[in-house]
Amino acid sequence: YVFNLRDYSRVIMGVLLVRPESVENKRVLMRLWAHEVFRVFYDRLVDDKDRAWLHNTVKDLVKVHFRDNHSDVFKHLATKGKEVSEDDMRSLLFGDYMKPDADPRLYEEVPSLEDFSGVVETCLEEYNNMHKNRMELVIFRYVMEHLSRISRILKTPGGHALLVGVGGSGRQSLT
Repeated sequence: YVFNLRDYSRVIMGVLLVRPESVENKRVLMRLWAHEVFRVFYDRLVDDKDRAWLHNTVKDLVKVHFRDNHSDVFKHLATKGKEVSEDDMRSLLFGDYMKPDADPRLYEEVPSLEDFSGVVETCLEEYNNMHKNRMELVIFRYVMEHLSRISRILKTPGGHALLVGVGGSGRQSLT
């Protein structure tokens, strides 16, 4: 992997997307930081061992530098009272899409994937009502994660992405 200071600056730019009124307390800011680290670094890792290393490093940094317990900070993501796993961290999302009609749209934590799914379904229904060519999409967790990533990338100055996948996988539909 090749990471440089530009990647570090992307984490900082992501943190700066949030407005003060969206940050209720220190833990929200820690979750935002972890989200941005995961989007900039974790999403580019291809090996499970490397992803596990980054997850454990974030866990350690929360404990050492933020002086807080990782399990307490991310407890709302844990499944059935267990320790917060790497898979649970995939549910940590921030974006400005939860209130599409708000002005200004605030970059804030997504309360749950169910709430996000409702917003996506509503927007898809609105699109289908306004356009002659309907999009019949099945919305599931992986799609919502990608929508969140694409939204974040397009919101950042100079943001760009290369969407790779087989034909019919929804690359064009998501953008």
